[in-house]
Amino acid sequence: MGPSSHRTSSPSPTPGRRLDESMTLLTSMMERPLDPGYAAAAQAREEAGLPASTGVRTPGVLGAALVIGLLLTTGALALRAPSPSAVKAKSELVAEIQARRRAADAEGAQLRTLQSQVDQLQSQALAQSDQRALQDRLAALSLASGADAVTGPGMRLVLDDAPSAPGNSADGNPRTNAQSTDGKVLSKDLQIVVDGLWEAGAEAIAVNGQRLTSKSAIRFAGEAILVNYRPLTRPYTIDAIGDPKSLQADFAGNDGGAYARALTDNYGIRVSMDNVDSLTLPAATTLTLRYAVVPGSTPVPTGTPTRRSPTSTPHTSTPHTSTPHTSTPHTSTPTTTPTTSEPTP
Repeated sequence: MGPSSHRTSSPSPTPGRRLDESMTLLTSMMERPLDPGYAAAAQAREEAGLPASTGVRTPGVLGAALVIGLLLTTGALALRAPSPSAVKAKSELVAEIQARRRAADAEGAQLRTLQSQVDQLQSQALAQSDQRALQDRLAALSLASGADAVTGPGMRLVLDDAPSAPGNSADGNPRTNAQSTDGKVLSKDLQIVVDGLWEAGAEAIAVNGQRLTSKSAIRFAGEAILVNYRPLTRPYTIDAIGDPKSLQADFAGNDGGAYARALTDNYGIRVSMDNVDSLTLPAATTLTLRYAVVPGSTPVPTGTPTRRSPTSTPHTSTPHTSTPHTSTPHTSTPTTTPTTSEPTP
């Protein structure tokens, strides 16, 4: 007789042993689910003429469970719903912010109106005193410092968050969580793009209507991007005045243009660039007169420059030092008369 496979024959069980002998505990639990102590207590109650179980307590247990569940549900809903006082405080805070912003905008408009009147008086005074050279120098300094509004051709670059950009982290810092930065335009992005525009030969730049000067700072505070310490809202529009024939091409070939393309390729940030025949950039409203000289007198400083706090190091957008295109028709032309303000770079 040949050998047999273990798949076709099985050893016969040992006589007198159960097949489930190794599962004694499980078998006992299945056959006697009630603990022996409870069974003895139930039998003693039946012998004494009482019911085997105290079923009268079951409705009470169910009622207590319902009450506890109702209390927990009510508490959870109360915690999720904002309190009326918090909603009222938030609405009052938003209204106050909007009111102060409107007041700041009105004061800025009044400041520009008064500055225009000062420019007119200054122009008349210089014309009467035959100070043509001084007037030309003031015009060039005003254009470089951003003291005057300018108009000219250039390019418009718009950056906007990706369509599915996530929110910020719990502390409001967009750099805390690496995933929260994906698809969102950050202050660092605007800094690099603006520096690329200066390098490409831009003569004047404004971000969302905020004119950039040698003292402008581009930074973030919480969830907002600040330019000249004013919060901006997306999309972020950067207007740059310069030679329309070379500005966009030079920007596309430098580090700023490469960074803008990387934002689109890697993070889905929307970037658009277009040449514009005529752009008008407002004058900067954050300039302060630090130094003035009366012709024929001894120079006297009018104020002491203040030092920047060492705890804050915002990025400063410095205009590029390339020679402006002053000899070609596309040169930026001030819309107002030059001013005597000569801010310190």
